[in-house]
Amino acid sequence: MISHSRRIYLQGLVLGIIIMVYERIFMKNRRNIMLFLRVIAYGIFLGAIIYGAYSSPYNPHPKSTEDIRHWVAGFGSLAPLIYVAVYTIRPILFFPTLLLNLSAGVLFGPFLGVLLVLTGGLGCASFCYILGRFGGGQWLLNNFGGSWGERLKQYLLGNDSFTKMLWLRTVPIFPYDPVSIISGSVGLSYRTYALATILGMLPGAIAYNFLADSFGTSKFYAAIAVTVLAFGVPLFWWKRCGAAKALGDSK
Repeated sequence: MISHSRRIYLQGLVLGIIIMVYERIFMKNRRNIMLFLRVIAYGIFLGAIIYGAYSSPYNPHPKSTEDIRHWVAGFGSLAPLIYVAVYTIRPILFFPTLLLNLSAGVLFGPFLGVLLVLTGGLGCASFCYILGRFGGGQWLLNNFGGSWGERLKQYLLGNDSFTKMLWLRTVPIFPYDPVSIISGSVGLSYRTYALATILGMLPGAIAYNFLADSFGTSKFYAAIAVTVLAFGVPLFWWKRCGAAKALGDSK
């Protein structure tokens, strides 16, 4: 049996060790602890919004362009507005981008489909840009972006930001939403960002709508060729003209 006095001594010793560890580690790095807690709170808040939107009974969770077509067409004359609205908040609904792009041509035809893809795409890009600019993206990039975050910042805010943003939109290897969020995080001019986004999306929007409109027709293989050219030519030229090296060299 441990005596009462020894028990008190051991408890005091443990308490002293805890206080010493707290002062040496936590108080010394209090800024990092607060930063960590802010990240957790931001993640919980954003996760709750995404979970609510994803699990909503109004989210159809489409598996094909046909699922999207039936769901959007069910809104009748409001279908174009619903399509643009869904495309705008697509990141929190987890709608597949490819299905949305293809379904526009099936739903609205190749001409109106291109216009709606561009409108919805710009809406989505603006949504992610605002999230990056005002939703904590800049703070996360500054604190956790490291050397790569600084490189992207220097790349986008350096000389000829419009051309660089245009490359990021036209070349198919860059993820759409992360580029949008980072653009807002680094404070890229929205006018430059929006214009480059629209022009950069145009070849893909035309190709996707032409492809969707050609399903089951003799134009299908020509549409495949157009799609390959729409994404292949910018990628080839991006590497050929040295623009790829500019991203790697940004310091």
